[in-house]
Amino acid sequence: MSETGNGAVLIVATDREDRRVLFDALDAQEFDAIYTAKDIGQARAFLDQDPQIDLVILEFIGKASDAVAFCSELRDYRAPAELPVIGILASEPGEQRWNWEHMPPGVVEWIASPVNAGEVVTRVHALIGGQRGREREPVTGGAGDRYQFAFDGSLDELALVEPKSGRLLEVNAPFVQRSGFVRAQLLGGRIESYDAAISVEQRRELAQKLVREGSVQFRANKPRADGTTYPVDVSVQLAVQDGRLVHFYTFRELGELGRYQQALAVISGLSQSGGGDEGINAAVRGMVDWLALDFVALVSSRPDQTGEMQPLVVYHRFSPADDTPDPLRQPTFRHVLDGDEVVHAADAWRLNPDDGFVRERRFECLIGLPLCDERRVALGALVVARREALGGLQPTIEALRAIGHRLALELELRRTREQGRVRGLQDSLTGLPNRLLFNDRLESVIQEAHRTGEMFAVLFVDLDRFKNINDSLGHNVGDHVLVAVARRLRASVRASDTVARYAGDEFTMILRHIVQREDVMRIADKIVRVMEAPLTLPGGLELQITASLGLSFYPDDATTAERLLKHADVAMYTAKGMGRNNYQAYVAVPEDSHQQRLALEAKLRQAERNGELRVFYQPQVDTRSEDIVGMEALIRWEHPELGMISPGFFIPLAEETGLIIPIGEWVLRAACADARRWQTRFGLPLRISVNLSPLQLRQPNLVPLVAAVLEETGVPPHLLDLEVTESISVKSIPNLLETLQALRELGCQISIDDFGTGQSSLDYIKRFPADRIKIDQAFVRNIGVDPDDEAIVQATIGMAHNLNRAVVAEGVEIEAHLDFLRGLGCEVLQGYLFCRPLPAASLENLLAERERLLRNLLVPSGLE
Repeated sequence: MSETGNGAVLIVATDREDRRVLFDALDAQEFDAIYTAKDIGQARAFLDQDPQIDLVILEFIGKASDAVAFCSELRDYRAPAELPVIGILASEPGEQRWNWEHMPPGVVEWIASPVNAGEVVTRVHALIGGQRGREREPVTGGAGDRYQFAFDGSLDELALVEPKSGRLLEVNAPFVQRSGFVRAQLLGGRIESYDAAISVEQRRELAQKLVREGSVQFRANKPRADGTTYPVDVSVQLAVQDGRLVHFYTFRELGELGRYQQALAVISGLSQSGGGDEGINAAVRGMVDWLALDFVALVSSRPDQTGEMQPLVVYHRFSPADDTPDPLRQPTFRHVLDGDEVVHAADAWRLNPDDGFVRERRFECLIGLPLCDERRVALGALVVARREALGGLQPTIEALRAIGHRLALELELRRTREQGRVRGLQDSLTGLPNRLLFNDRLESVIQEAHRTGEMFAVLFVDLDRFKNINDSLGHNVGDHVLVAVARRLRASVRASDTVARYAGDEFTMILRHIVQREDVMRIADKIVRVMEAPLTLPGGLELQITASLGLSFYPDDATTAERLLKHADVAMYTAKGMGRNNYQAYVAVPEDSHQQRLALEAKLRQAERNGELRVFYQPQVDTRSEDIVGMEALIRWEHPELGMISPGFFIPLAEETGLIIPIGEWVLRAACADARRWQTRFGLPLRISVNLSPLQLRQPNLVPLVAAVLEETGVPPHLLDLEVTESISVKSIPNLLETLQALRELGCQISIDDFGTGQSSLDYIKRFPADRIKIDQAFVRNIGVDPDDEAIVQATIGMAHNLNRAVVAEGVEIEAHLDFLRGLGCEVLQGYLFCRPLPAASLENLLAERERLLRNLLVPSGLE
């Protein structure tokens, strides 16, 4: 191993995404070299080239005999020392088909596919530390004796299980005594017979976790020979015995005292937490662990809406299918909210034929308790269920009633607070939460997000020129407008989101559970469009109103309520400054002051001269061959003091100041020069894509400039692809179509970028002189998630092909995206599935590696 670095590592995996994650995870770990091979044949070629490999990460998925044989070969490369191997196993146990009796040679660790980057780094660091700090010691015979003594002498029930078949290899004396079976009956039997409370789905879930983490714990009912069962806590660990992988089971009897202790722990935890959402969630988790529940629902009745209920917590151990009946709409909840207990320790699914949810899930045990106040009025309901029958019913019911009583006190306290606060926390005109309640909710959401890692967005909405409405038409009309705006905002978001009237004509919103920032951008765009619709007021008066929106994100932009609101407010004023009737996300800068903005503008003017601007390139690949056919040039600004500055900030600044003209010319020259160098060196007809800004398109010398750059660099004109955004308006840019046509007459290609985000008509697209259409990544990323976006992608590709335009898809990140787009005939793909944007030197290395691999494939070994 290298003295300064971590040596060389060889990755062998057929799954492209696993290879990418492994490479990215190890790239920052100071390895001297990282080789990635898609199969064992390619791995052998790397070993022949560099026999000083220090670590191998090898896939054992599918038919693993080749991988096992390869492990034996690895010993020849590092003899006499054994080359360490980290094995990759499938998360789904059914995908494993190995049949070895002993651990493969050299395998010292296991990780699961799909690969987790954090797990890889942890395992590799542990392995490197172990290799540098000590040599592995062989297990002596004495150690085996001590192991056998510990196994037989334990008071817990212990068992060794063969992973593939699930058959018992060894059990200790307590296991035999408490089960009542003869030892000969136990050995060779399947472990499923002794943890009978575990369903097939749960067993699959636990097996995946065991592969990922090396150990699992769960609760089960263990059968005796006389047909009875007793509850046990089960722990399973991966272990190695006599050179083979085994599962080490520990069964610990819970006992009656243990069950009471768990119930008391749930009640105590709820009391000590002081109630609130945290206390309720802790109580639900405690009940799930205590009774091994498969379903829990806690709901609050709504006195203002007869028959309605508000879910506080709904827990499913296994996610229900889309067509599963809604449990909250079943008659069980109505009975409980009417004040009746529902108690079935067994056969619940047969005894409740009207409850479609219980019947479909085949719950044996079902308990529903009304949560009542002192007057015996039901404030809510607690319903729990499990697939296994429940023994010891009476103590369990008593404990659940005690928990239910404590939950009822919490609901009563909430209702009292709500009734007392509603007048002071609600806007009297619109009925929305006011500033005080919004700030309280924002603080609560921040606290919860801090615990859970959730991302959410804060929106600041301000009506454009609302003062004119009040001044010219009167405050009565203004009030009608505010009520209508509140209704439109509320209808634009989910029930779980918050909409508040913050002050005057200002509204604020909290959008919860955000997966990607682009989702919020689409909601903001939707709100802008909704607000544009004509508003008809009483008396037939029709008004056109618009709004400016500002967005900030937790935790990216701020982690406090004050700064989140401040940043959203700054972004909103940015939207107003850009012509109103639009939305803007907050963009962080070193200082938000005008002086700093001027200083940054001055730095940007010097950036090109100081060599601070960089051109990064993201490869574009052919959909069928997955070979590189081109790349998009992307500008980056690396300031020596401020670090990497976001293009989302300095590109608009360059547009505003006119600096985009010289910067754009510099990018065009640099990109064409790089592209020509690679075209010549590697003999590839690589197409280079360069973005043109609206300001560049207004320049009368654009066509002569492009012609001069092509002549200077020698790039064939048909290999220069100039991208213009779909949102560019023909009316706002004089002679736009003529300019683009002139560029095409030079031989250049024209692409419509970010297609789908603008509002172009089909006639406009038909007349637009373009060769390609680039589908925006916001739609591509939702393939497999949002059927509407899938339909948009499909329609775009069909339309483009009907107009004889090729299609490039941006944002391709997973194999599902690739398969969907390939099936629709999309020609070119771009995204992190293939490669992230790279500096010029890195892309050149990538092309050189491609050339070397192709040469090795075409020229048999020994004939070079």
